[in-house]
Amino acid sequence: MSLWTVRLSSEAAKVLKRADRPTQERLSQKIDALAEDPFAASKPLVNSDMRSARVGGLRMLLKLDHGEVVVLVISIEARGQVYRRLS
Repeated sequence: MSLWTVRLSSEAAKVLKRADRPTQERLSQKIDALAEDPFAASKPLVNSDMRSARVGGLRMLLKLDHGEVVVLVISIEARGQVYRRLS
């Protein structure tokens, strides 16, 4: 039973849709894990209120809304690209 609702931004949904089938499956498994327990399936980012989840060479940037019990996937990008936006 999912305790959290996972929502994808339009950007993250596009990446998921365009990924190859094995990557889509791995991302979907991670999304399911985030719905069960986002704290175990991700790690906090230093000096930020966001979290990161790893799927191979990809990173998912997340924000948690404790009030509505929602995990918002902001972006899915390659590890080398995703953290540059935060700077």
